[in-house]
Amino acid sequence: MLSKFLGDDTGAVTIDWVALTAGILLLGIAVVYGVFEGGVKPLTESINQNLGIAVQVPDAVGEGPPDDFSGTGTTE
Repeated sequence: MLSKFLGDDTGAVTIDWVALTAGILLLGIAVVYGVFEGGVKPLTESINQNLGIAVQVPDAVGEGPPDDFSGTGTTE
């Protein structure tokens, strides 16, 4: 019975997939940490700043934003 247990390799594929999945997850975490090392706040601030600039630029027709545009994102 012991020799049959030691010779059985049916669970080896599962162990391989678990190890492979763990490696991929660690690689993904490392990439995300490398990209967002300073946190997400600088990224969102940059996006908000660029969107603010895009809204202030007049369009191709020569018209700017509407007169009632406050730029705050709220409707008052």
